[in-house]
Amino acid sequence: MSTQVLGPTELVLDVSAELPFEGSSSLAASVHLPDPQGDAPRAVLICWPGGSYARAYWDMHIPEHPGYSFADHLTAQGFMVLAADHLGVGASSKPADGDRVNFETMSAAAASFVRQVRSMLADGSAEFGGRSLASVPIIGLGHSLGACLTVVTQARHRCYDAVALLGFTHGQKEVAVTAVGSAEREATDNEMLRETAIEQARAFFGHSWDDVYGCVPREPNHVWLHHHDVPAAVIAADDAQAVRWPRQSYVEALLAGHSAGFAAELECNVFIAFGDHDVPPVPHADVAYYRRSRDVTLYVLPNSAHCHNFASTRGELWDRIGLWAGEQSSDAT
Repeated sequence: MSTQVLGPTELVLDVSAELPFEGSSSLAASVHLPDPQGDAPRAVLICWPGGSYARAYWDMHIPEHPGYSFADHLTAQGFMVLAADHLGVGASSKPADGDRVNFETMSAAAASFVRQVRSMLADGSAEFGGRSLASVPIIGLGHSLGACLTVVTQARHRCYDAVALLGFTHGQKEVAVTAVGSAEREATDNEMLRETAIEQARAFFGHSWDDVYGCVPREPNHVWLHHHDVPAAVIAADDAQAVRWPRQSYVEALLAGHSAGFAAELECNVFIAFGDHDVPPVPHADVAYYRRSRDVTLYVLPNSAHCHNFASTRGELWDRIGLWAGEQSSDAT
């Protein structure tokens, strides 16, 4: 088994050519390498955070509570972890026309990033250890809204060899998640569906909705983000990492039936995970959305709410992801 001996390095890649914005646009990521003296990485995990999160979600270090870094855990098992910020999020570019930062442009930026990483791996770039890794599978791994965007990216661009999707359902969501204080109402056509999604997204953002890149307040959402046994200091450390997100991504994620169309296009192997106190009332129902994939794995993490990386049982999920990821091949579909 490999062990991580090096700290993460910064990787910034220009994705402007794939986007409609004026000026340059780039995506930023942290590269976590396994032991460079060991075997080649078992796979490359490109990890995307969920709404209100940046890439720190994958590498949390809390002095009084060690053991919350997904990146440390998986590099110790021989994987390379790239924790990335979406377009419009964290250290990645935030185009001035923020309402065009949506599923289309965010997925195009992510796909450009992945293609460049694949080329760099094949070329033996120094950023990835200096040896050719052309045969190492690249797995897209997303949490929550980051999982939804990973589905969209794979459906539109087929850039991953497999995808792992954590905490995002294409079906019914618990009222506490979709309402957040907004009024529930029936939607009978596309216009009303979009109006409902905008209403729900506006409720998430609150006063920052008009900023286009808004910061979703965490405290009102603690009840479904964290299981009751998560230490208060861990929740506080998590809240301190909250970042702004482009509001249109929330609208599209909340648009009833929209993401399911992308899921139906996936042909690669799919890993799905939810906490046992997560967003969907019936986690097992999500398997059916990936009807073109021949291999769909579902894992339900005990004693976990939506933010699995802070659950007391997080190591069980991380080990299960490692087991599954180690079985994937580099035959991209």
